[in-house]
Amino acid sequence: MSIFSSGDPLNAIVCDVGQYATKIGFAGEDYPRAYFRSNVAAIREGDDPNAPKTKTTTTTSSNDDQKQKEKRRPIVDLNYDYYNRPICSRASDPKEWHDGNWETQNPVDATTGLWYDPHSYNESSGGGADWYDQLELMVQHGYKTSLANAQPENHPFLLMEKSYNPPPIRQQTLECLFEGALQMPAVFLAKDATLACYACGRTTGTVVDMGYGGTTVTPVYEGYVETKGIHRSPVGMLEMDERILQTLDHFGSKQKQPPFLPLYQVKHNKSTPRRADPFHHLARLYVAQGCREEGVGAAVDTTSTAVAFAARNAPFTLPDGQTVNIPPNHRFAVANLLLDKDEQERRDEIVEARKKKLSSYINDANANSDNDKETKVFTDASAVGISSTRRGRKRQASSPKKETPQPKTSFSNRLLQKACIPYLQTYLEEHLTASPLPAMVCDAAYRCDRDQQPQLLGNVVLAGGGACLGPTEQAVPDFLREKVETMIHAHTPGWRVKVLSPGITERKVCSWLGGSILGSLGTFHEMWITRAEYEEYGTAIVNRKCP
Repeated sequence: MSIFSSGDPLNAIVCDVGQYATKIGFAGEDYPRAYFRSNVAAIREGDDPNAPKTKTTTTTSSNDDQKQKEKRRPIVDLNYDYYNRPICSRASDPKEWHDGNWETQNPVDATTGLWYDPHSYNESSGGGADWYDQLELMVQHGYKTSLANAQPENHPFLLMEKSYNPPPIRQQTLECLFEGALQMPAVFLAKDATLACYACGRTTGTVVDMGYGGTTVTPVYEGYVETKGIHRSPVGMLEMDERILQTLDHFGSKQKQPPFLPLYQVKHNKSTPRRADPFHHLARLYVAQGCREEGVGAAVDTTSTAVAFAARNAPFTLPDGQTVNIPPNHRFAVANLLLDKDEQERRDEIVEARKKKLSSYINDANANSDNDKETKVFTDASAVGISSTRRGRKRQASSPKKETPQPKTSFSNRLLQKACIPYLQTYLEEHLTASPLPAMVCDAAYRCDRDQQPQLLGNVVLAGGGACLGPTEQAVPDFLREKVETMIHAHTPGWRVKVLSPGITERKVCSWLGGSILGSLGTFHEMWITRAEYEEYGTAIVNRKCP
């Protein structure tokens, strides 16, 4: 029985944890109150956050064991402001600044696009699930800094998920929200593609999510995702920023200038020592991202703007004062990495590299699938979760909330990895593609039923930060509409293509806006998964109530 009624003021919280940024805010508002980078610095249990990097001396035979031991230690704190300065920078002398034992972490795995760390597959049951430690800390950070110290246990929680998110991860995420430190009263998991449609006032359409770690095209029909039509490309804004970084280095050296310095070294007259590779590279990528967002590093080559840009270079000023002139052909090549067939060879290389990593994940998981009974906790209709606190425990009726703090819930990525094997295999064989974006849109629609195709192609929804590429606000929508129409009019000349997209400032939070709309509806109270329902039916209820 639901604990919420239609007359209750819900004040639901809407959260989107993406590979680039995390967005958190109240349902019914037109922009998230908390917006911060998902790529964070993390410190593990037992490490001193202010001490220099510790060097562990181990023999060769025990090196692997030591790495697994390090991997099992939970994450206890995150740092969100480390791009332009070392984390441990309190000393008066910049030469003594350092990042200590901190490491870079992202809640989304770069290869699978899923919420888990596949490298922990061979650990013992319990522990090692970095995604759940990060989820709790990120949500608490958003509440504390931007939601007026609202308490998680007092507000229903709407969490956005990818349309290809497999049931095992959905179930364990639900368990984390109910049984971890957050102790949510009610939860709903919503597909990001469906929410993007809602943000544009549609329930049917082909959603193009041009994200940071990749691009996903998802057909949505009457509010439901057509999974057979999902297409995923590993080319996203991260790949474009890497290309821009190469361009800046290339033309800087061509002009007899040294490789540019990131902001953290420029601020202190180059006296700050070079940071460890992950932090140094992210600081340089931060500059490349700024180059892209200014419209200098990447531009869409449309017929209306190509002539204007053909005769001039685009100057970009680096943090150290150097000016790099980027020719138009390089700018167009960055955007065409995703949009046009001219860069097909490079896309093929990226996809082949992704396939090798996916195959490695699958092979490693199969090599460690020595207990089939453990995998059934995800697929059994009566599954109740896989944490060490719930695994093997019988269902029980909900009890009054206790004031005593809840014990730390441990999760096992090894079990999760094995349960995700079929879905990773589907991604590898069916969803992964090296096609340019217009072809992805057409192929996604053509995989659906014939009577659905005109509506799907008549409502193409653009979302994600990649949809903000210049040189004009309508550059990407106009380019995509023209290319898709050219492809489909060869055999269906009567079909019309309409590209829908919010304003340039709302595109990167398009799915969050849809969640804000959905969570504020008066009739939505019946959709929440309450704590009582979770205790009665277990985690498998998420597959029934959150289609």
